[in-house]
Amino acid sequence: MAEPHQERDLPSLEDEIFAVAHSVEVEQAAHGQPRLQSEKAEILAERARAFLSRDVKALAAGFVMFVFVDAVMMSAPLMMSRRPSLLPQFITLLLLAFGLGGLLVWKVGGRWRTFGIGMMLAWGFLTLVSVGFLTGVTVPL
Repeated sequence: MAEPHQERDLPSLEDEIFAVAHSVEVEQAAHGQPRLQSEKAEILAERARAFLSRDVKALAAGFVMFVFVDAVMMSAPLMMSRRPSLLPQFITLLLLAFGLGGLLVWKVGGRWRTFGIGMMLAWGFLTLVSVGFLTGVTVPL
């Protein structure tokens, strides 16, 4: 067996796990330059914020505009007791969302691209939320 004196000099597993470090290693500086170049990062973040805010506003404007047009077009036929065919409204809303919206996306571009995408997203959203009643996809009961 080993001598008791040798076992006392070696740290136990508990000592190694819970011991406080006697010396702390400090990382050397990277020659006076930060790891991230803050000026370039700030410029990039500022451009991204401006781009995203501009596009989100255009997308929301297209969405709201289509919801407004849909509410105007579909309010009268859906409020009547004897409902006429919704085929004209369906075709008009479909052409507005995907005809004009697609034209804005593929031919015009710029901020109008996201405006057209907002119109198409609004048509899909209103169709899903209202099970097609607000866009004329299904026949109202």
